[in-house]
Amino acid sequence: MQQLPHVTIFQDLAWARWAISVFVKQGRLLVNSNFTVDSISRLSTKKGIFSEVLFGYHPDWDIALVFFTRSLYDQAVNLVNEWLKFFSNDEIEYDPETCKLKILHAWGDDNQPGLYSTIHDTQNISLTHDQRVKGNPPEKLAYLCKRVLSEYQIKSIFDAILIDEGQDLALDEQQLKFEDKQSVYWLAWQALKPVAPDTPDVRRLIWAYDEAQSLDALSIPTSKEVLGAELSQILGGNGGAWYEGGIRKAYAMRHCYRTPGNILTAAHAIGMGWLRPEGMLTGITNKKDWEHIGYEVDGDFRKIGEPITISRPLKNSPNPVHHFWSGDLLEFNVYDSCEAELNALREKIHQNIHCDGLKPSRDILVIVLGSQEESINLQKRAAQTLQKYGVDFYIPSALNSNQFPEKMDLQDKRPNQFWKEEAVTVSRIYRAKGNEAYMVHLIGFNNIAKNESSISLRNQLFVALTRSKAWVSLSGVDEYPMCEEMRQAIKNGNTFTFNYKKPLGRVIGEEILT
Repeated sequence: MQQLPHVTIFQDLAWARWAISVFVKQGRLLVNSNFTVDSISRLSTKKGIFSEVLFGYHPDWDIALVFFTRSLYDQAVNLVNEWLKFFSNDEIEYDPETCKLKILHAWGDDNQPGLYSTIHDTQNISLTHDQRVKGNPPEKLAYLCKRVLSEYQIKSIFDAILIDEGQDLALDEQQLKFEDKQSVYWLAWQALKPVAPDTPDVRRLIWAYDEAQSLDALSIPTSKEVLGAELSQILGGNGGAWYEGGIRKAYAMRHCYRTPGNILTAAHAIGMGWLRPEGMLTGITNKKDWEHIGYEVDGDFRKIGEPITISRPLKNSPNPVHHFWSGDLLEFNVYDSCEAELNALREKIHQNIHCDGLKPSRDILVIVLGSQEESINLQKRAAQTLQKYGVDFYIPSALNSNQFPEKMDLQDKRPNQFWKEEAVTVSRIYRAKGNEAYMVHLIGFNNIAKNESSISLRNQLFVALTRSKAWVSLSGVDEYPMCEEMRQAIKNGNTFTFNYKKPLGRVIGEEILT
């Protein structure tokens, strides 16, 4: 493997970007090479695409890799193809027409199969709708999955199903669950073949999730949420923590290869509200679970009001950018007006392209924060500002650069597309999920800060910060109390000390078995 210099400090972002890309690729190889599974497993991870490993070992299996964000199609296909070629010594490439490994959006449509549409079409399911299905996309999908489960006997058509972005398919509303189980997961379970005839309840369902990345719900896809109380014992309880052959049933991925350590810790701190005067909004409340996601803890969570120190060792954040870059990785600026914020954005992107040597597409990403209405308006203003000063923009799902998809006919849109060559992608958070870039510009911090007690809005900020593989520029308009919280989160680096108060919102637990 290509060796990287250990102490070279690059003054050019493009050279630092190259060094990081080599290391991250090697890190992903390490993760994929050490993953084995033969039945139900649950992963707690920053990114969980392992289908290429399964297919490399079992090319005769019918495998589905499932995810929710349609703009991830390009990334998923490229990664699967890359690793299929690696594990086969360049003998196998991914061909969606002939390959038994299927990359599926959770929904699917007339032009592109998904998990739901594949099960629907192969089993001649016909639902009569007495009313228009309401809710956001995950809620609509869960409603239809529940209807199918209630009215049809599902046939087994897959040998293995891997679900990435698992947090997006777990919903809070009881009426959208099927017999206390998450409907989308239970439909996937029903569509799986048993591992062996004498063990009908053991099936190859693997799901990966990061609960901090959920934007719509607070539910976490634990084994009980997915399988129900009785079957959840397979993943723990009386079933133990291991399958035969030394295969773990649940994994916590302590290492994060993509996002630099100080950006990741700042994202956790601001996303959970560690430094809020009123106490954290959400988070983990025991030392063992913090260790599972790569942190070290000094203090006792049982003692309310006592200081807790949380630190992230460099070994768990092996992104090497700090070896190659002496400047700040995460900067935060507050402006007097939106116009000033967007002008600064334009100047920084001009610097990135013409001086730093970064490519507009895939190296640079702009993410707009805030509610739907706020982010749509700011996204349009940001795109127009870039175009005015000679920088081409791309809005995800548009046909071409410098177009707004809401002005296009449905047949002209490209819902799977996130990048366009020679254009800077300007995305709202829902489309940005799962994607990544070396330089990430986040605008609209004030849209979070003015409603700082909202867990879902803070989750937006966490998701946005962790899209970065190297650098983040965060900005907003006007001062809010949360601005000082953000500055302190950046200043603290990889170590945080705060007086522990029980989370005001939800408690995150990992359910990792030992």
